[in-house]
Amino acid sequence: MEGSKIKFSLNCFEPTAARYAAAIVSGLLLFASFPLLRWSFLVWAALLPLLAALLRETKLGRGFLLGYATGGVFFASSCYWIVGVMERYGGLSGTLSFGILLLFAGLFSVFFGAFGLIEVLAARRSRSAGLCLSPFLWVSTEWARTYLFTGFPWNLLGYAVRPVGLEQLAAITGVYGLSFLAAATSAVVLGPWVFRRRKAAGIALLVWILALLAANRILKPPPLTRGDSIAILVQPNVPLAGSAADQWAPWIHPQPLDRLVEKSVRAARQLSPPRPPLLVWPEDSAPFYFDRDPIFHAALETLAERSGAYVIAGTVTFKGGRLSKPQNSAVVLSPEGSLLLRYDKIHLVPFGEYVPWWAFPGKTGKITSQVGNFVPGSRVRVAKTPEGTIGVFICYEAIFPQLVTQFVRAGAQVLVNISDDGWYGNSSAGDEHFWMARFRAIENHRYLLRDTNDGITAIVDPYGRVVQRIPRRRFGILEGRFRYLTAETFYTKHDDVFTWLAALITLLGVGWTRIGRRARTRDDPNLTPEDEAKR
Repeated sequence: MEGSKIKFSLNCFEPTAARYAAAIVSGLLLFASFPLLRWSFLVWAALLPLLAALLRETKLGRGFLLGYATGGVFFASSCYWIVGVMERYGGLSGTLSFGILLLFAGLFSVFFGAFGLIEVLAARRSRSAGLCLSPFLWVSTEWARTYLFTGFPWNLLGYAVRPVGLEQLAAITGVYGLSFLAAATSAVVLGPWVFRRRKAAGIALLVWILALLAANRILKPPPLTRGDSIAILVQPNVPLAGSAADQWAPWIHPQPLDRLVEKSVRAARQLSPPRPPLLVWPEDSAPFYFDRDPIFHAALETLAERSGAYVIAGTVTFKGGRLSKPQNSAVVLSPEGSLLLRYDKIHLVPFGEYVPWWAFPGKTGKITSQVGNFVPGSRVRVAKTPEGTIGVFICYEAIFPQLVTQFVRAGAQVLVNISDDGWYGNSSAGDEHFWMARFRAIENHRYLLRDTNDGITAIVDPYGRVVQRIPRRRFGILEGRFRYLTAETFYTKHDDVFTWLAALITLLGVGWTRIGRRARTRDDPNLTPEDEAKR
């Protein structure tokens, strides 16, 4: 039986209202840890109020609601930009746009609710066991969020872990390992108020903090080194109009296209590199179709030939015959102007490129409604060149660790991410998107060349450090160096072995609590959940 001191320590969470207040506070702390407020230091204690409330809770249904409340506050506040995007570019009313946000937040808060329910289930047998299980359970629910309901691993807890040394653990565990560290820190801080031996728990907290500091120092990456290959990243800063149908109104075909070609060629010729550089245009760099628009097709070929560069550009292609469907694609051309690669985006954006079946059928529109419903690509492709192998992924795909890893397994020695973040306007979403993409460099130990329409365009080294960048919402051409790399990280080779382990420990922990509860029920049939929680 746990001591009376523990009951007293958690006594402030005995009123139901206090537990819900704690859940809401956790949601606000999670929100504050990300780019809008940039208080990333809060990530180390963001889950503490929710954990304290769940350890005091005895009802499984209420545990689900406590977690759900945290998730609802977090998603509704951190993804506030969905309302503006759907209203301005999706053509929806303000009310319906807000309804989309609520639907979205309600759907993905289910994973937070599952965390709360299972945490209460474990804590009903032993609060200390429930506390120890919590970081493994948290990683498991984040992993599930990566795949289920179209997948939305936006702002996972680990992305708010900022010490550059600790970030290098992502090369072993992926970003999920950093989520584990943050969740475990909240649990360890709460330990002295939960474990019977409070002095031992206090010592464990001190050891944990010292271990984090030591790990950050030991894993600190080496100084920046100069690469031997050249990248030229063009940020056109094409303004988006008030709706998808006229987003390209500033373009008068083909004069603006010719000017963009000339500026790109001039940048390449001024450098006079000894080897063909990579010249990158972003997703939606021009409103033309590579397969169906001869002017755009010829412009890219001319760009490659005159610059002597490998040219990468985003475009819309089509799959099928007369009733073909559009695909969001990237093409890679050789310095001679021949097509080396066409990659079709695999993971499409809900409401951006298609409307999910569960979202207000017949009521909602898409941001890119002018080309109908996009269809996904079927497989990862890379471009092999004498200089090195190039992997290109598009926009939203940058937030899926497992997908980007497939490019490196296919042989990619440099990663290129093209995107158009203009839809986010002046919100924090652009910064969040960039910060998540940055982790793909760490996980796979590859340079990341990220080129966007209006920012953030940047070169990121294999340790996740930003070497160069162009500020948002301005035209610019970034010229920098990188390396083609071949070594593979543990995460690249073994993928989500850490998350599999976390899920296994979670399952074993839940099974142990169920077996223990049944054994006690047989010994005392009149034992209630409230009695169990007091043991």
